[in-house]
Amino acid sequence: MRCLINACRQSRCLASTSFRPGGRKVLKLQDLKVVNTKTGIRALSSTSVRKSYINSEKVIGFKGQPTSFTYTERDAILYALGVGFKVGQADYLKFLFEGNKDFSVLPTYGVIPSMLSTFQMVVMEDNVPGIKTYLPKILHGEQYLEVYRPLLPSATLISTPTLVDVLDKKSGAVLIIDVDTHDENNELVAYNQVSYFEVDAGNFGGRKTSDKIIKSTVAIPSRPPDFVTEDKTTIDQAALYRLSGDNNPLHIDPDFAAEGGLQTPILHGLCTFGFAARHVLQHYAGNDVTKFKAIKVRFTKPVIPGQTVGTKMWKEGNRIHFQCQVAETGDTVISHSYIDLKME
Repeated sequence: MRCLINACRQSRCLASTSFRPGGRKVLKLQDLKVVNTKTGIRALSSTSVRKSYINSEKVIGFKGQPTSFTYTERDAILYALGVGFKVGQADYLKFLFEGNKDFSVLPTYGVIPSMLSTFQMVVMEDNVPGIKTYLPKILHGEQYLEVYRPLLPSATLISTPTLVDVLDKKSGAVLIIDVDTHDENNELVAYNQVSYFEVDAGNFGGRKTSDKIIKSTVAIPSRPPDFVTEDKTTIDQAALYRLSGDNNPLHIDPDFAAEGGLQTPILHGLCTFGFAARHVLQHYAGNDVTKFKAIKVRFTKPVIPGQTVGTKMWKEGNRIHFQCQVAETGDTVISHSYIDLKME
């Protein structure tokens, strides 16, 4: 999806740091800020790099700083609202009322703790030796999330990113980043793999394929879908979703959207990702979060807040293939995607 990590040279992602016992520096996701010097907010970092540079020998295998993320029931509810849960929907109290005896956190919330880790790698300057990125040309290509146990109603999680590969696609470069997320007892809670595509960053002499891609996308079955559902997003959808941590002004500021070549702010790719996962979880798992194992998504086009997201689903064993389209235009916005469930 044309989900830009940043929309123009005037934006920066800023984060404070703290120190855990033993002296390990930990970045805090809650302190992530994206500021816009165009609207009078002073940027606290230097001007963005305008020309990309990649030295794959230095980049591959680089491990970033761990990032700390603390959330509560309130944050989990805000995320559920951000990905389209509404009062009156099936099991809405389970995800929107912390006093419900079965209160649960949507499993796709597992992408949120890893966000600052990847932002620090590809957005902030001088974080990774051997690479310089031109921020307006970075697109979100694919996302894989696997959760190893249901997310607790509140927790502090530590995410550590590793840039495992860089591919030379000639028209651009693909950055593949693994993020392991542990709890405070060092138990592995979730794993994310994200692929970013930087336009015009290719031709650096790198390889075209990777053996580091944990899960590949898969074509949907050739038969008609087994189930179809849709949800209309609101014009405030991106404004609501960004409160879960993605402060990219591309999704709220028309000036930033224009700098990125867009006519209007777009919905976050991971918000559409959340809509689709919610559709699958409801229909095929009865909103039982313990049945969710993993999700793999390819982003293809953006959704505009206010448009209707339709999800087509095909069940093959424990795997639910799906793709998403915008009802108003017919555009496919998520393709070659699936969710793996834990079924008895």
